[in-house]
Amino acid sequence: MRRRLALAALAAVLALAPGVPAFAADPTPAPSGDPLLTAKIDAAIANATSYRIAVAGPAGLTLDIREFGPDRVKISTGGATPSESIVVGTSMYYRAGGGEWKAYPVPPVPRMRRNRLYMGAPDTLLEPLADRSEGAETLGAFRAVAAGNGLLPGTMDCTYDKFTYRPRACSVLLRGMGSPLQVSYAGWDDPANAVEPPSGVAAPLPLPSASPGPRAPN
Repeated sequence: MRRRLALAALAAVLALAPGVPAFAADPTPAPSGDPLLTAKIDAAIANATSYRIAVAGPAGLTLDIREFGPDRVKISTGGATPSESIVVGTSMYYRAGGGEWKAYPVPPVPRMRRNRLYMGAPDTLLEPLADRSEGAETLGAFRAVAAGNGLLPGTMDCTYDKFTYRPRACSVLLRGMGSPLQVSYAGWDDPANAVEPPSGVAAPLPLPSASPGPRAPN
């Protein structure tokens, strides 16, 4: 039972995380997307060794997502039911409310989707918007189709660094939500983002090789 709860909690967050499948209704592609801008944003995220994403939403929802390398991620959730999830390869470690860590085997998730933005609908193009000013800095901006776990698609407006093409911040509004989620990116290529298994917790036995993992959209 605890394993099912842990997997369900992790799946709910990973479905919104970058680089993994989003289990939501099929989104409608942006009508005037820019393939070149889309490719540059995706490449900027894919080529980073690590980064962090902070999410703030209704009812005190907070997420801290730490991506490190191709197969390591740590997700800390706040609000009424705080929890921590760590995935290292095919091992998942989970605890709720600061309790005891539990280890579970998970199938590998191939990261083959385009549009690596957090909550970005896979395989959709980004629509350029007018530049925006933040103090003395000029940032690029775009609109994208967003998709969330169990919710209908919506839209997200984001800013990005015009030299590195790394995203800075997004406001994500999904149909069915009364107010937007605020998403920010930071800590690019910071070694402090390293994700390690919790100390003293044995790694779980791997799943049988016959158990295929979920496949990301091509």
